[in-house]
Amino acid sequence: MLEQAGSADMTSLYGRQGYPSYAGYRDLRFDFMRGFAMLSVVAAHLEFFSWFNFLFWERLGIISAAEMFVVTAGLVLGLVNRKVVEREGMARVTERLWRRSFVLWRALVVTVLLIIVVRSLGLIDMTAVTTFTDRFAGQVYPMIPAPEVPWYDQLALVLTMRVSPHQIQILGLYVFLLAGAPLALWLLHRRLLGVFFGLTWALYFAGWQMPPDTPLLGMQFEYAFPLMMYQVLFTHALAVGFFRVEIAVWLADPLRRRLAVGITVALALGFFIFAQATPNPSFPAWSRLNLILGERFQAIYDVWFVKKHPGLLRLLNVAAFFGALYALLTYFWQPLNKALGWLLIPLGEASLYVFLMHLIFIVLIDQIPGYFDVIPDWNGVWPTRIWINTALYLGTMLGLWALVKNKVLFSVVPR
Repeated sequence: MLEQAGSADMTSLYGRQGYPSYAGYRDLRFDFMRGFAMLSVVAAHLEFFSWFNFLFWERLGIISAAEMFVVTAGLVLGLVNRKVVEREGMARVTERLWRRSFVLWRALVVTVLLIIVVRSLGLIDMTAVTTFTDRFAGQVYPMIPAPEVPWYDQLALVLTMRVSPHQIQILGLYVFLLAGAPLALWLLHRRLLGVFFGLTWALYFAGWQMPPDTPLLGMQFEYAFPLMMYQVLFTHALAVGFFRVEIAVWLADPLRRRLAVGITVALALGFFIFAQATPNPSFPAWSRLNLILGERFQAIYDVWFVKKHPGLLRLLNVAAFFGALYALLTYFWQPLNKALGWLLIPLGEASLYVFLMHLIFIVLIDQIPGYFDVIPDWNGVWPTRIWINTALYLGTMLGLWALVKNKVLFSVVPR
């Protein structure tokens, strides 16, 4: 990315407010971004309208937290595993990645089984995590097998990831991305870049030709995150992380660096402005720009920006947003870290733990009468309830932060 190779003092590149050269091996900017992505995840899964919706409901760009997590995971894996490949070989890398893939599969399976057990006790309403409601269409979809389904059929569905709460179904995507990562790393290590990029784009365009909601493997996560299309984000991030030193050397030239940052930021701003033209009726009219007709915006969105069938413009938006955010953290790390690092870095460092534990807060808030029962929009919450919703959101984030800081169930819940 925008890192200078070697041990040179980065203040000469990034200024006194920039990311320090003595920050250590772990890049805290990635943890900061993962923590930021977790803010977006919780805002999406707490299905009520708060002030944070103006940030996280595709208003910073046509992007989602899921894509940021996929990109960050690829970057970190590429960066870390290059050293492992060179030092210990591909066998060790494969072992590490397959073990992590198994941990994610086990976390998903155990979580779903716990939800089924708690639902069977009948002590608490589990609707928020056992169903998905399309509130605009008025359609309810079961995410967990009905109680009357035989236990052995339920177990088979859970073990094969054919059922799961929609809030954590992306774990299924990660299981397969990590399982396939050793092959991608081997191609990068052998510098077979033509094969690497040819394969990843062939898979992407094959997925593009498939109609939406056509699961390749019949698994729950594929309806929201089709494997053949989302892998392109992961593999490209993996390549950037793997060749980070070479990229940093190329960007060490001031002119190249300014050009790269300028183009990235300009693209991110362009997508940001486009996002403000959304015709989404959940937002008040004063918060939307009348740049193009709503019908025209929707037509462009349906071809190029649908989350579960991401087109090339959405991929470009993800890359531009991620690059611009990384540049922002690189050049203004000191003030941003002081303002938000205390919250976002712990959440990012324990992102899997936070991801799993946020289900508890969703279930608890769903016990409040009237929550998650209506279409979340501005007109339904202004002027009073939006403040209550915002307080619930902030309470959830601070609650998750407190769990992380106190390491609650760290020996049980994977991180």
